Amino acid sequence: MFGWLKSRKAKPTLTASAGVNGELPQIQAAAGTGTLTVDTDTLKPHPLLALLPPGTLDRLVADSAIAEYPKGTVVYREGTPCEAIFLIMSGRCEVRRSTNGGEVVETVAGPGDLLGDRALLNRDPHRHTIVVATHAVLLRIPASELHGLFAVDPCAAGRFSQGVVEWPRALRSAAAGPVDTVKRVVSLLSLSTRVDADSVIARLGVALRKLTGQRVLMVRLGKEDGAPSLALPSADTVLGPEFFFARHLRCRDDGADELALNLGAESRDVAAIAPLISHCARHYPFVLLHLHPELPVPAAIQSIIESDLAYVLLQPSTQNLFDFRMLLQEVCDRTKGTCGHVKAVLCAEESIAAPDFYAALQQLGHPAHSILRGFPLSTQPSWPDHRFDLHINRMAREIARRRVGLALSSGGAKGLAHIGVIQVLEENGIEIDCVAGSSMGAYVGSIWSYGLDGEKLEKIAREVEGRWGLLRLVDPVIPPRRGFIRTKRVTVRLRRSIGDAHFSDLIRPLRVVATRLDTLERVVFSCGDVARAVEASIAIPGVCVPVTMDGETYIDGGIADPLPVDVLMEMGIERIIAVNVIPTPERMRYWLDCQHELNGREPQPSAFGRFFHKHFDYGAHGNILDTMMCAINGAQTRVAEASTREADLVLRPLANDAAWHDFTRPQKYVALGRTAAEAQLPALRQLVQATSYENIHPLAVSPPLAA
Repeated sequence: MFGWLKSRKAKPTLTASAGVNGELPQIQAAAGTGTLTVDTDTLKPHPLLALLPPGTLDRLVADSAIAEYPKGTVVYREGTPCEAIFLIMSGRCEVRRSTNGGEVVETVAGPGDLLGDRALLNRDPHRHTIVVATHAVLLRIPASELHGLFAVDPCAAGRFSQGVVEWPRALRSAAAGPVDTVKRVVSLLSLSTRVDADSVIARLGVALRKLTGQRVLMVRLGKEDGAPSLALPSADTVLGPEFFFARHLRCRDDGADELALNLGAESRDVAAIAPLISHCARHYPFVLLHLHPELPVPAAIQSIIESDLAYVLLQPSTQNLFDFRMLLQEVCDRTKGTCGHVKAVLCAEESIAAPDFYAALQQLGHPAHSILRGFPLSTQPSWPDHRFDLHINRMAREIARRRVGLALSSGGAKGLAHIGVIQVLEENGIEIDCVAGSSMGAYVGSIWSYGLDGEKLEKIAREVEGRWGLLRLVDPVIPPRRGFIRTKRVTVRLRRSIGDAHFSDLIRPLRVVATRLDTLERVVFSCGDVARAVEASIAIPGVCVPVTMDGETYIDGGIADPLPVDVLMEMGIERIIAVNVIPTPERMRYWLDCQHELNGREPQPSAFGRFFHKHFDYGAHGNILDTMMCAINGAQTRVAEASTREADLVLRPLANDAAWHDFTRPQKYVALGRTAAEAQLPALRQLVQATSYENIHPLAVSPPLAA
């Protein structure tokens, strides 16, 4: 399909005509020089613009106040003086506000919405940042024009102020959903003929509708028999609801609506895509664009550019790699390097080794966003397996900005409590989209991400249960020059569970945190051999020998990041559950006071036991290993507590007699995890079901999901 890519066409001409059903007109495209043709009669239907005198509107038109804004343009930033207000004639704009560490999308504005009006009336700086989400046409009204009008006619200021209050209410009642609905346009393109893309997008639409309860429109762009053409004969024809929804919309049995349109390679076809997306997004919270393989390349490229997200389905082949590289190059050329919203979804069959192709995408500089397994084939349209459903549900949550991440802390044997938390999540159907773990959290998270459930995790933990079970993990070093034990035995046990799995083999995305010894930098592993990454993450300094990989030496991830909430935030995960088994100094002081009160009431060890622990048990209280671990925990406490403040929900499976080396009593820690999760179960359910933008983390450049 993408064996050839043509250069850009001449910039289109946009013309506006009268609106339909009281709405503002949709700006239409035709081949030409790029001028905008709008008269005052076009602007008068807007309730706010109707308040302006004809002379003011004439000046706005004469001064070329109406202009095109490409996707990604910042119209104005939060905190800047209000020099003008903007009316959206066509396209969509994201309304963002600043939060700690980034920006949050509050809503998506569309045709007819006014931007900056309240700042104008209050003479305050702008309270939001406006970013163009789809190629838009905006009318810019200088603040000086309005202030001059209000000075001459104070009554006009009152009418305008009242209109500012009433107009958003009308918009809310006419919109497809509530004002805080997560409106997103997503395109899906399959570069492989073996993948049944129809089934993929149909299942995605069903999952999205079930997840959000919102309306979903699936638009099939390509060459469809009997489908209308998007490029209408007359440039004056408006893309109104009569054309699309009344005559050509089809309601599917699964509850989604479907629209099929023909697109050609002409410039007028390509220029009509942005108004089409703007119009559909005005009526539907979620729009899924299915780009047919026979869709002309210019139209496919423009659809991807104007989408909020673009999933490209690939299979491990030289042709697919070449096509994807050409697609990325063209998108980047046309957007000046803005192609982060293009997500490569690697469709890997069981007989095909994905890691090599995964590495090729890494070298391309655009690694696989996720890896889809169990997908339906075009030659065998049978229903896929559960792994496909898991991936589709994960994509739906990403589109709806409802992804849930799980951050698992370090803590040695205390980290076995993570297993109890996982069991409660599974029993209550709470799906996790990504796991980030440090040290013991990485160990537990890797086995779970591989596909083993909570019961099997507990069974693995109980393999070292009993008085001498810890000896199965200990691989002593004599003399202990760089550490007392090696991590080899632990790694061998991990490989019994996950084999030689790579991150690309996991059914759930995983991030493993380690610390580079030379610089003490945090290192986040997302590709390569999982067991080796986990081995680096669990190498407790002083206790374990540091791990060397590819010429770099690594130690325990808990040194740099004991609770990797920030890793999930950097990925753009919207909702984060943190499991922290590291107690605070206040909690430890409370336990110590309780022990003092109980002094003499608890059974004391025998004289031999006291002698053995004092002289031979390096991990006993007060001895070298225990002292080093206490020091490490002291350094970790503040970092972990800072991370908990960034999470949406924090679980703390803690006990006063918990010890980092107590692997011989796994059931105790699993029970602690279950108790902590069950106590917070209502909050967990509320978190995953919440729909407000208040629960969305700041925007981030999303690295790919590794599975």
